Amino acid sequence: MSRRYIFSVGIISTGDYGMRWSNDRAGALSVLVILVASLAVSGCINDTKSGAGAGESVENVELQIAGSTTVLPIAEECARVFMEKHPGSRIDVAGGGSSHGIKAVAEGTVDIGTASRELKESERSRYPDLIPHPIAKDGVAIVVHPSNPVNSITMEELRRIYTGEITNWKDLGGVDARIMVVSREEGSGTRDCFEHAVMKPINEEITDTAIIQDSNGKVRATVAGNENAIGFLSLGYVNQDVKALKLDGVEPTVENVVNGKYPISRTLWMITKGDPDPGEEEFLDFILSEEGQEIVEELHFIPVGGRGSR
Repeated sequence: MSRRYIFSVGIISTGDYGMRWSNDRAGALSVLVILVASLAVSGCINDTKSGAGAGESVENVELQIAGSTTVLPIAEECARVFMEKHPGSRIDVAGGGSSHGIKAVAEGTVDIGTASRELKESERSRYPDLIPHPIAKDGVAIVVHPSNPVNSITMEELRRIYTGEITNWKDLGGVDARIMVVSREEGSGTRDCFEHAVMKPINEEITDTAIIQDSNGKVRATVAGNENAIGFLSLGYVNQDVKALKLDGVEPTVENVVNGKYPISRTLWMITKGDPDPGEEEFLDFILSEEGQEIVEELHFIPVGGRGSR
């Protein structure tokens, strides 16, 4: 998506009488030279994939970002802090899901797409110019209502709940009540991660009776509002409104994702169409800086390290 870098060029006086264009060709030539030099110094370039040179800072960055609701809080907070540091910049951030973000950046309706899953082979073939940049890691937590007496679940039990084989909490040591299964929509990166870890190993599908929600926040709200619900969401969205279950005896914590003990985890991505232009590069550099990765950690996601990790 193209951005415009706007620069002002002032008229420079070279004497008490100014510059007389009509009678002084040499003066006119001098003006032309000054203008060309001024444009060159200012960096006024029409190519949307150029601008500041390598290592130079772009003061006024304008970006449109959309995609994964998992990445959304990272993108929003990093954009807020970045704009405080660069008052002339504007970064608009939206959700829509991983598939939406990938398609949007590929079609040029946003500058950066976000995803909580890797590009599919079909997407790589269709959009060969897309370049994913890892910005954080995350776990997918299994959550229930805080009043639910069940505290732990096995991968096999979880699979059987989501295929519709286990339908009552009493079969898991809970109360005699029907389980409300809550899932993300197709195209969600969080669902993709869940399916690959839980369902795909034996080619099972999520039950048609599942309540479908289109964001991590809505899954959390649904589970928080029903004592018999179960859902899955980003570790970064777990709060006091829901209870995260142990999975195969392992708590869904940042530490257990880092050490590989927790079985459902993924990388979070920002995606550009081709190499990032100066504005995109500036923002990505900020996210992967020490300050940006501290924001990632404060939001209960897992840092990926510095710029060299890309």
